[in-house]
Amino acid sequence: MNGIRDNEGMLTIGALAARSGISTDTVRYYERLGLLKPPRRTESGYRLFTAEDGRRLQFILRAKLLGLSLDEIQELLRLAEEGDCQPLRGHVADLLRRKIDECDAKLAEIAHFKSSLEVRYQRASVHLHEPGCGCAAFPAGCACLPVQIEELDHV
Repeated sequence: MNGIRDNEGMLTIGALAARSGISTDTVRYYERLGLLKPPRRTESGYRLFTAEDGRRLQFILRAKLLGLSLDEIQELLRLAEEGDCQPLRGHVADLLRRKIDECDAKLAEIAHFKSSLEVRYQRASVHLHEPGCGCAAFPAGCACLPVQIEELDHV
């Protein structure tokens, strides 16, 4: 029964998952979180999903492609269920603006880290041909790691 259509046009979990390109475990997980409504079940306990469930799952997957969290998607589903697109569209725009701002902050952080690594690479390169410093004794002034002791005070 898993992965086939029943006589009433309902989809089993396997068919819904295959059609959506996700695993059955993911479908079950979304159901546990309440993103998908509990499906009807056969007498033997198989889940049966409607076309509406499939559309809801596609909505969830599309929202995930935007980088939205499951909590954010839950809020979008609530707004979508109200049936008025304007609040939903406004909320999506707000979420996307926040995602863009988060990306900008992360990019700035990464650029700063890269710049720091480039400086440290230059420091490390200067000492490539110097004699060993006795790393096994872990001397404070070891030149093998281009980080100064004073920098550790800021960590």
